[in-house]
Amino acid sequence: RWANMIEKRDLVMALLDVMEATAGFSLSGAISPGEVADITGDQLTMELDKDGSGSTPLLLDVYAVWCGPCQMMAPQLVEAAKELGSSCRVAKIDSDKYGEWSHNLKVGGLPTVILFDSNGEEVTRQEGAVMSNALISMVQPHI
Repeated sequence: RWANMIEKRDLVMALLDVMEATAGFSLSGAISPGEVADITGDQLTMELDKDGSGSTPLLLDVYAVWCGPCQMMAPQLVEAAKELGSSCRVAKIDSDKYGEWSHNLKVGGLPTVILFDSNGEEVTRQEGAVMSNALISMVQPHI
């Protein structure tokens, strides 16, 4: 998308516009619009911070690397993130590395997808592998 930038100034201004547009998107800075971020427990704490009200909903996938359905769902999550763009933050967290979060979120099976509103409150959840269209349908009423 930068191919039409001939002058260095044009490129710098275009990059600045993109950086400004995404600056307030993620409270931790770890999540970019249209992408799935693999976040840490500390980053999740920041993303769910109630003082960050006004941000977009957060779609969180709690997964494990050894989980077959989790691995099957990964491309679906990427596809949904691309479709949702800047209307929703999309992230995943490893339940083995951050077991305390799995416990706090009361995750009973993997994968578990949880949607949080812009205030960090859980809105809905789904256990088991979910296709991208179902993920998008899960988010749309809350954006």
